[in-house]
Amino acid sequence: MTVLEADAVSATEEVANLRRRLAEAQAAHADEVRRNEAFSRIAAAIGAHQSLGETVQAVIDGGVELIGAQFGAFFYNVTDEAGESYMLYGLAGAPPEAFANFPMPRKTAIFAPTFDGVGVVRSDDILADPRYGQNAPRRGMPEGHLPVRSYLAAPVTTVDDVVLGGLFFGHRDTGKFDARAETLIIGLAAQAAVAIERSRAGEAGHRELTERRRTEERLKFALDSGRLGSWELDVGTRAYDASDICKSNYGRTADQDFGFDDLVATIHTSDRERMLAAMDEAIRTGGDYDIEYRVVIPSGETRWVHARGRAAVRDETPVIGGGVRRMAGVSLDVTERKRAEERQRLLLNELNHRVKNTLVTVQSMAAQTLRAADGLEAFREAFEARLIALSQTHNLLTEQNWESASLREIVDAELEAFAGRERLDFDYARDLRLNPKATVAIGMAVHELATNAAKYGALSTPEGRVTVAWSVEPLEAPVRLVLTWTERDGPRVTPPSRRGFGARLLEKGLAGELSGVVRLAYDQSGLVCAMTLPLAALEP
Repeated sequence: MTVLEADAVSATEEVANLRRRLAEAQAAHADEVRRNEAFSRIAAAIGAHQSLGETVQAVIDGGVELIGAQFGAFFYNVTDEAGESYMLYGLAGAPPEAFANFPMPRKTAIFAPTFDGVGVVRSDDILADPRYGQNAPRRGMPEGHLPVRSYLAAPVTTVDDVVLGGLFFGHRDTGKFDARAETLIIGLAAQAAVAIERSRAGEAGHRELTERRRTEERLKFALDSGRLGSWELDVGTRAYDASDICKSNYGRTADQDFGFDDLVATIHTSDRERMLAAMDEAIRTGGDYDIEYRVVIPSGETRWVHARGRAAVRDETPVIGGGVRRMAGVSLDVTERKRAEERQRLLLNELNHRVKNTLVTVQSMAAQTLRAADGLEAFREAFEARLIALSQTHNLLTEQNWESASLREIVDAELEAFAGRERLDFDYARDLRLNPKATVAIGMAVHELATNAAKYGALSTPEGRVTVAWSVEPLEAPVRLVLTWTERDGPRVTPPSRRGFGARLLEKGLAGELSGVVRLAYDQSGLVCAMTLPLAALEP
C-alpha cells in the first residue's frame, strides 16, 4: 500500500468514526424517545380507567419495550385447595398458547424471592444460576419452554407489603438486563400494583376510599419514578391542579402556587398560541391533547416540555363544549432529548463541513504542488509528504474529538520524521491549545519548514540544529503569539531565486488563514521564520 493509499484509508477511517458517533447519538436519542413514549403510554393507560386486563397488559408491553426484553409476563397470586399457586394473567412477546401445556410455576428457589416479596431477581444467565434446576422432576425449564437466558423478575406488592404477584421478563441472549433495567422494572412493578389496587376500589364505601388512597400513592410513586408530572384542569373555572413534579417541569417549587394563568405565561411566546389551540381542540372534540412546547422558567432558562392529556365528561349535565368539564394528563421534561436532537443535527453539519474543508485543502495542495514540481516523480513525493503532514494533524485532532490540539504535540508530530530529539531545542513558558483551523495551518507550516531544513538547511548536515520558540505578548492589542523557527550550524544560507510552495504557504497562506504576519529571514547562519499571530484566531 502506498503512502497516498494509506492516507486515503486514514481519511476514510476518520469519516467512519464520525459516522459511528452520529449513529451512536441517533441510537441513544431513539432509545430515550422509546422510553419516554413507553412511560407515557403506561401512565395514560392507568389514568384512562381501562379494565384490569387492559391495564396490566399495557404495563407488561411497556416493560418489554422499556428494557428491550423479548418476553414479559405477570403471574397473579391465587389460593386454591392445595394452597398458593401462581396463575398467568398477562403475556407479551409470545401467544398464550406458549404456556398452555405447562403447569403453573411453583415457589422454587428461583421464583420464591419474587412471590415472597423479598426483592428483585436479576440474572445475566439463568441457566448458570446456582438456584436453577434444583427441583424435580424437570430440573429446569420443560421441553418447549420459551428460550430464556437473561432473566429479570420483580414482586408486585401493595403499600401493606401484600404480594399480588410478580412481573417476569426474559431474553434468549445472555447479559441483556443491567442495573438501570432493574430500576425501571421496580417502578413498573409499582405501576402494576396501582392497576390491580384500582380494580378493587369499587367493592364498598370504606374499602373504596382506602384503595383509592393506596392507588394515588402508588400512582405518585410510579409517576415520580418516570419523572412524569400529573395535572388536572377544570374547563369551566380554569382551576389547574399540578403535582410537585409537574410544577418542577415548569421551574416551580412544590410550595409555589401554579395556576392555569401561570402555566400559559410560562410557555414561550412563540409556542403559546399553538398550545392554547391544541387544548381548545381537545376540549371541543373530546380527543387527545398531545403537544411539545418550550417554557421559560423563572431563572430565564428555556426548556422543553411534552404535555399529554385527555378531555373527559365530569357528569351527565350538558354544558358548553360538548359536556367536557375536566382535562387530566401528564407532563414530562424532554429538554435532554431536544438537546440530543440538536447535537445530532450539529454533528451531521460538522461532518459535512469537515469533509468539504478536507477536500478543498487537498485540492489546493495538489494544485500548488503541481505548479512548483519539476516533474511527475517530484510532484508525487512532495504531494505524498504533504498529505502525511495533513493526516498527522488530523490524527491529533481526532484524538481530542476535533476540539483542540497541543502546539508542542503539533511540532513534535511534524518533526519526528526529520530529526532526532537531540537536534531540536524548544523555548517556551507554557504549551498552548489550538483550535482545529489553527492546528492544520500551523502543522502544514512546520512541515514545510522541516522539509526545507532537511533538504537545504540545518537538518541536511549532522551538526545542524533547529530551535522552536514561542511566547505570548499580552501588552499590545490584540494579544499575539510569536512563534519563531531558527536554524543554525547548517550550510551557508542564500536567498532563493524564486518563491516555492513552502514560502508561499507561509507568507500568504498561513498569514491569511490566521490573520497574522509571517517573515522569512535568510541569514547566512541559518533560516529564521517569525510568525506573529493573533491569539484570538488560535484558541479553541
